[in-house]
Amino acid sequence: MFPDSSFRNWPHRNVGLFLLSINVYLYIMANQLDVVSLEEAKEFLVIDFDDRDDEIIACIETAVDYIESYTNIMLYQRAKVYTVIGCSIEIYDYPIDLPLDTKIKQNILSVTVFGTDGQEISALVGYVGNSNTPKQLIMACKKMIIYLFENRDVYTAGLPWDIQMLINKNRRSATI
Repeated sequence: MFPDSSFRNWPHRNVGLFLLSINVYLYIMANQLDVVSLEEAKEFLVIDFDDRDDEIIACIETAVDYIESYTNIMLYQRAKVYTVIGCSIEIYDYPIDLPLDTKIKQNILSVTVFGTDGQEISALVGYVGNSNTPKQLIMACKKMIIYLFENRDVYTAGLPWDIQMLINKNRRSATI
């Protein structure tokens, strides 16, 4: 199967590292379209033509990014690197999967990670698939896609009240 027989001589640790890197690569490939697909958005917008797909994809990406930054809930899983400043870093992203050997303190709204100044901490953040993702946030994404698509020339400072109510319930910061 492999022309170079050295693959069979790898220590088991390297094979495990290889498989881990493949899993991380698959997580990195996730994006906003895993939360709301183009087909779902077009169905929600009641559009059955392909002329505006690029614009709809931009609305999906904007909606998901906005809701993630507003709530600190990551709607799709990806790898993220945090840098310790001083002796610790406060991470508000949720859900988060840190390496087992990481020294942490779990708070209600965040995780404090302890380390040395400048140390980089790799983690996986976000939900895998939509089965565990809060349904209110997926609906908020869909409503925001409609709002962005239909009001692309309107420049207002706030969100519609129904979207605001869906995402405020899930906001993970101390102030609203």
